Amino acid sequence: MLKSIQTAIEQLQTPEWAVLYVFCTICIFRIFYQVCFTGRVFRKKPEFDGGVLPLSLILTLRNEEDNIRKYLPTVLEAKKSGFELIAVDDFSADNSMALLGSLKEKYSHLKISALNQETWHSVKMAQNIAIKAARYDWVMVIPPSICKFDPEWLQVISSYMNNDVDVIVNYSNVQHTGSFFNMLYRVENFFQQIKSAGYIVVGLPFVVSEENIAFRKIKYYDSGGYRHKVGEPYANLELLINTFIRKKSTRILFSGKTKILRDEVIDASEFFDLLKKEIRIRKHLKKSKKIMPAIEEFTECIFLPFMAGIYFLIPPLLPVLLFLLFLIILTKLFIIKKAIKRLNESKLLLSSLTYALFMPCLKLGYRFYYNHYILKKRCKSKR
Repeated sequence: MLKSIQTAIEQLQTPEWAVLYVFCTICIFRIFYQVCFTGRVFRKKPEFDGGVLPLSLILTLRNEEDNIRKYLPTVLEAKKSGFELIAVDDFSADNSMALLGSLKEKYSHLKISALNQETWHSVKMAQNIAIKAARYDWVMVIPPSICKFDPEWLQVISSYMNNDVDVIVNYSNVQHTGSFFNMLYRVENFFQQIKSAGYIVVGLPFVVSEENIAFRKIKYYDSGGYRHKVGEPYANLELLINTFIRKKSTRILFSGKTKILRDEVIDASEFFDLLKKEIRIRKHLKKSKKIMPAIEEFTECIFLPFMAGIYFLIPPLLPVLLFLLFLIILTKLFIIKKAIKRLNESKLLLSSLTYALFMPCLKLGYRFYYNHYILKKRCKSKR
């Protein structure tokens, strides 16, 4: 086998050498990225500060009667001294406001406000109202469907707040139901968040989710609020956090103690909305933060097709190609396993590895399709 490989290498022509060099460069980049970006997130746990600062939880909702009844009392009873929950009703047509009113009688740290009419971009307006009403310096968005969290969830997050920190990034996802699109959504959400955490640790910080992320309220005002971003349909506070998030002043608390899960029915539209949201968020990033994700995404997509092409071009190199593939899969599997263990997401191991190998090409294709659709839509509107 070694002799056939040596003979094949000796007979390579200049174009074949060029292709082989490019493939080796892609392999080296893939391993470098996995170890030095995503891998660094789970290499060590953040140091515990020990202080506890008050926190304002922000909840915007519309027609969430069932979720309020089932889950909000548990949040209000969470172990954390000195927190408040500000709920802003977004013109609900059900009994959401009535339920909030009854809960307020029992829980003094619950504040209620409401939008009194149907408006465009109402979620952003409701968040603005909630942030202005927040009494404390730190705020954090939670979803109405929050259903699972550790009893010490808020205590742990608050203990990492200090004067040197502006943003605390935590993990969130939907709970496992076993349906196909639920699995796709959970795995995609998992990869989006651990990838963005990888970019934070290397100094190219951005977030892809606003939920369960604590930040200083003053940063919202310093960034100018939504202003020109009010018309963005798929993202909200992520757009503002990405304008002031910095590596040195950000803590990543990816652990089972700080994660939250949502109780939501996930179908195809929810999954594709998640893909669209990431596309739109990356559109708003600075150019310096767009380059590396684009390179990473491109090299991830072309790796398998490139390897197949080299096999058909130089068949004797198959053992070498399989070794490189095994090395990359092993590295990815090691990091995924560490992430899943840290986040206590045991049901994601096999599905996440399969997804990581085969979905990047489909995602890139969908990105081109969606961007073309938006461009075509803009051209029609100008006519």
